[in-house]
Amino acid sequence: MSTDQNYEKLFSHLASVELPSGFFVQTLQRLESEKKRLLVRHRRIAIVSLVGLVFSAVAFIPSLKFIWSEFAASSFMEFFSLIFSDAGMIVTYWQSFAPALLESLPFMGVIILLAVVAIFLESLRFLVRDIKFIFKFNQ
Repeated sequence: MSTDQNYEKLFSHLASVELPSGFFVQTLQRLESEKKRLLVRHRRIAIVSLVGLVFSAVAFIPSLKFIWSEFAASSFMEFFSLIFSDAGMIVTYWQSFAPALLESLPFMGVIILLAVVAIFLESLRFLVRDIKFIFKFNQ
């Protein structure tokens, strides 16, 4: 007896399953309600993303001013300009120059600016994704 005949024999003895009446309609209604809930959730996320986008865009200018003032207060720009004006000296004294350059870097300003830019980009990514979903759902 072949494998196909064994399967046919096995499945011929199984009782057929009867679905309750209205099962298909209930399933479609539940799917439709889940789609609506998902759309509402994506709209809320889009609104939160828009708020994050606006917040980070507004916070970008003060953070840029802050990092600019930090660079002006530190001597980082003077050390950094030595790379272009006297590269031979930098090559000779690179072991002393690299730590001095790192010590003068305003880390707090850089961290704040990078955080604002990261929030902006993530908010933009979520907003674009959710707007695509909302428009695709409405079609």
